[in-house]
Formats: sequence, structure tokens, C-alpha cells
Amino acid sequence: MTRTLTSAAALALALVVSSSASAQVLSYDHHSTAFGDYLAGGAELALAQGQFLVNQSVAAQNWVQATAANDQLQYQRAEYRWNLKQMELKYREDRATALRQQAALKSASEEAAARQLLKSAKRGIVQWPVALTQPKFAGSMTLVESLLRNFSPDDPACDAYRRALATEVGVLRNQIAGDKSIDFNSRVAAVHTLSQLQQLATLPAPTAGAPATSPQLAMR
Repeated sequence: MTRTLTSAAALALALVVSSSASAQVLSYDHHSTAFGDYLAGGAELALAQGQFLVNQSVAAQNWVQATAANDQLQYQRAEYRWNLKQMELKYREDRATALRQQAALKSASEEAAARQLLKSAKRGIVQWPVALTQPKFAGSMTLVESLLRNFSPDDPACDAYRRALATEVGVLRNQIAGDKSIDFNSRVAAVHTLSQLQQLATLPAPTAGAPATSPQLAMR
């Protein structure tokens, strides 16, 4: 019985000593002294300041990267707008060039047809549209044929014929436009022929060094 109590007492004493030692170590780990707490606080403050500086550096780096990315985006947008503007300008220039070429080809074709009409009139084999062969237009057409036989668009001395032809063509245009008895197709054919005659009258005459003698202006 005595041995049992002694063993129990010894075990309790060992547990108390062990608990005291653990408590002392735990106390040391948690800065059990004022100076230790001071040093630990300074260390934690230095650590916090270092982490703050690291965070500031990371934030600055992120800001620089974001600014560079934004600048690159703005540059790409500006470059895209500039390229788009250049494409639009090129399209307009190409379109204008194509339209000028088409107009030049059309003008050359119409001039060739008008000159062919003049050659046929000089030979007396021209076939006038049906509307222009009506008796009511016989006087004007006789004057036109006479003018064409004596007119040369390449002769600078034929200005009188040029003006007379333009005047008579204008008269015929007004008469055709105001005549309601002419059907649509005949009117279109007559207007087309009169446009060719008008073009003959407006062809630019070459400059001559000396005035040429023009034939006598045909009269009605």
C-alpha cells in the first residue's frame, strides 16, 4: 500500500515538472521578456516594411506593364485607323481613275462615231434616223448636210461652219423634243444622231500658224 502511494506521488511529481518545463519553453517562444518582445516587434515591423516595399515594387511593375499595354493598344488602334484611311483614299483614287478612264473611252468612242458620220455625210451615203427625214425637218437637214460636206473639225479656219452646225443642231433638238407625234424609239435615234453632230461642232480645232482659206458658208 505504501509502495503504491509512493509510485503515484512520484508520477504526479514527474507530470508537474514536465508541465513546468513545457510552460517555460512556451513562454520563451512567446517572448517572455520585455526586451525580447521589443526585439520581436522590431523584427516584425522590419518584415512588414520589407513586404510593403515588395508590394510597392510589384504594384509599380504591374502599372508599368499596364501602361505599356495601353500604349501598345492605342498605337495599334491609331495604326489601324491610318491604314483604313489609306485604304479608303486608295479606293477613291482607284475609283476616280476608273471613272476617268471609262469617260475617256466613251468620249473616244463617241468621237470616232461622230467622225464616221461626217465621212458618210461627205460621201452622201449617210442614213439619217426616220424622224429627221420627215418633210417638216427637210430645210434644217439640207443645211446640216451642206455644212457637213464643207466642214472639217481639224481645220482651224472652219469656225464659221462649226458655229452654224451647232446652231442648227440646237434648233433640231428643240423641234424633236417638242414634236409629240414622234414615237419614243424614233425620238431616241434622232437625239443620238444630233448628239453626234453636236460633238462634231464642239471638237477642239488645232491651232494653225497661218489662217486657212475656208470654203464659202453653205446657205439654205
